[in-house]
Amino acid sequence: MIENRIVPNINIYSDLSRRMPIDEFSQKGFGVSNLNTAEGTSFKNVLSGMISNINNEVEKPDQLLNQQMMGNSDVDIHDVMTAVAKAELGISLATQVTSKVVSAYNTIMNISI
Repeated sequence: MIENRIVPNINIYSDLSRRMPIDEFSQKGFGVSNLNTAEGTSFKNVLSGMISNINNEVEKPDQLLNQQMMGNSDVDIHDVMTAVAKAELGISLATQVTSKVVSAYNTIMNISI
């Protein structure tokens, strides 16, 4: 038998039952009628949190570079380059998420009723 070591073995039913018993699913009524009462974090909060995290990641290389130029021995040029790579990755991710959200919005707007 071939093992797939990249993809984890996940049992969704057991994960859900550990977090919330099945009885609570039926009591909370996870259906179309409860779409107006959102539970948990809103989409706006998720996006604003993502933007603030990316903003922090973008500012970090500048701070590390300033510390390194001031002669701080705790900051190495490798730390600066790693922070730059993380910032580039975060910006790339944000760009991709933004394009997917805009694409989904355009798809929804093109649906005829």
